[in-house]
Amino acid sequence: MTKRAINDVQSFLTFMESDGNRVYQIVNVELLLRRHPPEAVVSFLQELHRDYGRELSKLIQEDKTNSQINELVAKRFRLKMAINTIRNYGKEEAA
Repeated sequence: MTKRAINDVQSFLTFMESDGNRVYQIVNVELLLRRHPPEAVVSFLQELHRDYGRELSKLIQEDKTNSQINELVAKRFRLKMAINTIRNYGKEEAA
């Protein structure tokens, strides 16, 4: 993958804490993509997406007003966007 494509993926997996004092990386995808093929990284991100989904379900059953629900929904969305970006890059390369 190109540096630009990796940066696009990483931008989905990086966000600021709500207080604005800390930058948080869900995953350092640049390091993963250097060491593993894109398919393996997608599989890992999908597994993480599923884990967050399980945690989200548990939180919703316990307390629907828990603020962690918002964070998990945002993380799952960002993971899905990163997965789609990697897949789309693979399709563009194949074409």
